[in-house]
Amino acid sequence: MIITRNPYSLLALLIVITTFSCVSQKKFVAAKKELSGVDSQLVVHSDKLKDLDAQRIRKQDQNTIDDTANSRIQKYINKTKAEIDTLIKGNTVLIGETLVNKEDWGRLLKTLSSSRMSSKKIGDKISFLNDLINQNMVVKINQDVLFEPGKYTVAPDMAAAIGKVFEPAAIEIDRFTRKYPDFPLSLVITAKGYADATAISEGSGLYKDLKERLKISNPEPDAAALNKELSTARAQEVSELFKKFAAGRASNGNNLKNVLYLYEGKGDKFPDPDISDYTKDDPRRRVVLLFWSVFPDE
Repeated sequence: MIITRNPYSLLALLIVITTFSCVSQKKFVAAKKELSGVDSQLVVHSDKLKDLDAQRIRKQDQNTIDDTANSRIQKYINKTKAEIDTLIKGNTVLIGETLVNKEDWGRLLKTLSSSRMSSKKIGDKISFLNDLINQNMVVKINQDVLFEPGKYTVAPDMAAAIGKVFEPAAIEIDRFTRKYPDFPLSLVITAKGYADATAISEGSGLYKDLKERLKISNPEPDAAALNKELSTARAQEVSELFKKFAAGRASNGNNLKNVLYLYEGKGDKFPDPDISDYTKDDPRRRVVLLFWSVFPDE
């Protein structure tokens, strides 16, 4: 039996195969180009994170961010950077591969889709961080106004009126949480107390109270230790007052999952690193700095 091949049929088949191959390769090239574009956007995100980290460090140096917030923001930035590096590394390997079959095409499309989604989420995180870092996250409270001399608790009449001091921070917290309703958030409130370097008179009521507070950790405290304990006690009082204020105030941020209240005393350390002319009994040293920070609860 003799089979006669039609040269025109073979030519047509060759054209179809060649055309299909060319179209497929064009699709691969176009998809790889899109994936490279996503990587370029991820590089932009990475550069923005570096800028935000530099802003974080400046706020730390200026004492306009508390240690807890600083640590969390740094961790959040580093985690997002690592996520970007992993995405770019995986995408670069795929872009450099020779892709020819249906399985390769499916893998490329899947990577492109997931990379787009990841880049969008990272962009949202960066917008959140940018907004947070550029907020005024601290309220300065003058202790001479809030506390009577020799006291570390607030008089009842002052405690009742302290909402005027706390309200600006509360408004900012509400505004921030409303802006990011899709983020489950945690709120950290930190009160940081400062004292001047004046020695507390031995035998005074305040001296006895502070020494009693220190009897376990430091039975024979010096002037610096007593002033540090005084600043701690006043920071604790402010933290408790804000907690009561927040509990009695209608909250507009329903996406807050956790609220953490912290306090610490810094003793006779300077509250503002930009001020160089503090004196020993300078009233500008007697302050409580009330910090607030909101974080994604991941």
